Amino acid sequence: MELLVVLSIFSVLGAMTFSAFGGLQNTVKMNEYILTLEQDVRSVQRAAMLLQRESGEKWLYGLGIDFGDMGDDGEYTVFKWCSPFSDYGDVLTRSSLPAYNPSALLNLGSPLFGNELNGYMNVDGPMGSSCGSDNASSLSVLGGYDKSTKTPKSTIEITEIDGLTPRYLIFESVSGRAFFYDDDGELLNYSNNGELVDDPSPFVITIIPESDVNSKIITIGNLSGKIITQSVE
Repeated sequence: MELLVVLSIFSVLGAMTFSAFGGLQNTVKMNEYILTLEQDVRSVQRAAMLLQRESGEKWLYGLGIDFGDMGDDGEYTVFKWCSPFSDYGDVLTRSSLPAYNPSALLNLGSPLFGNELNGYMNVDGPMGSSCGSDNASSLSVLGGYDKSTKTPKSTIEITEIDGLTPRYLIFESVSGRAFFYDDDGELLNYSNNGELVDDPSPFVITIIPESDVNSKIITIGNLSGKIITQSVE
């Protein structure tokens, strides 16, 4: 009987230890993921400001992060937004917004280049491996960023901005300013005449783990690109 009591105590203690260890693992995994994401956001902004193009590449409107495939493990893709111009100089490269002609309203067909919507990001088709086209702007994957760390299994929510869900975070070349775009490539926080709204919304990602780990709210500031992370019980 005494032996059975001792074995029962050991079983209970073992179960408690295993549970605590699992919770610690998930906490460490979440903290590693958040640290990696913060570092990637800052690195992409810095790289956009330094603007190092590969040989033969077109002018870059900017570098970005696609959060559209975060799913339940937090994966994201870093990419280049390539213009159709060989170098800086066209109105679409030097206006106040990327790929924007100030003589026309946002979302209209650009009067100076093809049928792309004025001030929109061209998200048609998958991201390629090369950057550059004479016919349209394009997106290409930018390697070298760590995606090995994932969140514990979670529900990941992205807060809407004026009824639209942001997906793409873009850091403009040279200036490093942050812009947000939805699934269709529509620029958020700006009026049809290209002016910033009075109270621009940040890019907010909420990660709610299924395990016993605090939820995380990640906020990225409009224009500044400043990233802030908060823990919520």
